[in-house]
Amino acid sequence: MSAIRFESYKSEATILNPLKGFIEETHIVEVRKDPLLGDKSVYNPALKDKVKFFFGDCDAGLIEKMVEDSAKTCIFCGERIEQSTPRYPESLVTEGRLKIGESVLFPNLFPVGKYHSVIALSKAHFLKLAEFSPEIICNGLRAAKQFVNTVYCHDQEAAFVAVNANYLFPAGATLTHPHLQMLITPTAYSYHDRLIQACHKYHQKNGAEYYPDLIEAERNIGVRYIAQKGRWHWMAAFSPVGINEIIAVHESEKDFGVLPDSDLMNLASGISKVLALYDGLGHLSFNYSILSARKPTAAEGFRCILKMISRQNLYPNYRNDDYFLQKLLQTELIINLPEELAMKMRKLFQEV
Repeated sequence: MSAIRFESYKSEATILNPLKGFIEETHIVEVRKDPLLGDKSVYNPALKDKVKFFFGDCDAGLIEKMVEDSAKTCIFCGERIEQSTPRYPESLVTEGRLKIGESVLFPNLFPVGKYHSVIALSKAHFLKLAEFSPEIICNGLRAAKQFVNTVYCHDQEAAFVAVNANYLFPAGATLTHPHLQMLITPTAYSYHDRLIQACHKYHQKNGAEYYPDLIEAERNIGVRYIAQKGRWHWMAAFSPVGINEIIAVHESEKDFGVLPDSDLMNLASGISKVLALYDGLGHLSFNYSILSARKPTAAEGFRCILKMISRQNLYPNYRNDDYFLQKLLQTELIINLPEELAMKMRKLFQEV
């Protein structure tokens, strides 16, 4: 029997609402606890109807102007990518950059890790969420995997991989052009490290591996489990780390560098479906991270995992969607219940 527990508790908040003539109004607030890390997220059903107050609708005119203006100087567009982006030394990458399909991998001009790569995903300067095809995403992941194994051959201390997406400035991107950023480091950064350490402690305490237990538990419960595609299991996170979090867990591998092309294509196909979900919810900006630990790094129960969230919409004078609750209290706000997200995602995974 799985040791995983999906814990939550509810409380009532009573106010006199001025929008309704100061009549008494009771709100039900639910706090959820992540079963691995213990991190909390909070849900008030009343906020779902007021989501536009928080996020607003994407401003089509603003987006059009942003795309038009940024394309004029984008260093990832056309011949500029050859002239304006850095190269790796020939001793690491023979041609300085890696190219697969339309994707181009090169070093970050201002690295925040020992190996910090950027992967321009497409020749197109801007993509709507429906235009992030599995092929475009997969070529970027294939370039990432190729570089990971190049680094593995050169550096035995390179143990932890994080493949990350920041799309548009609400997600932290400084450039509009679709791209990924990948870190390969000798030490896992904070959240990545917490996951690995928590998996290790779970294994020591329970004699079982956390992520296989999570897959089994969510599959048995059914309300957040979405689908299995190849060796990836797709779920809505019980206690999300961001808005509309969807996760994918590899059933057996923890090392991104050993995944075959079939695993990368199944992952890319699922990411494309999640972006279709976000599009249907009216979002355009997103983040995701694929986290990995190199064999034989001690990380019992850890698996290669994707964590994906939507971000603030684009409109004039927008308000950031992270505030004290997330940044200082490290408690995420739930807008759409994970169980409802999973139901919507199942329909997308059932489509051919």
